[in-house]
Amino acid sequence: MRGSTAKYNTTDISGNYADFAKALGGHGERITSPDEIVPAIKRGIEATRNGQPALLEFITNKDKQYSTFRGGYH
Repeated sequence: MRGSTAKYNTTDISGNYADFAKALGGHGERITSPDEIVPAIKRGIEATRNGQPALLEFITNKDKQYSTFRGGYH
């Protein structure tokens, strides 16, 4: 993330994309808590089954800790 942020400002985006999706007639949800993830995905799937595009916006925090796991899939 450090490199992509320095080069492309990837973590400097803002807005409420869920509201934007709703304004365009789609299903939009802003997810701010881990316990909201599964129910939101289920609602998004249901919206698409009903012919409505869905956008799920996951709000995360900037964290300096990340995995250093370098193993591969076997």
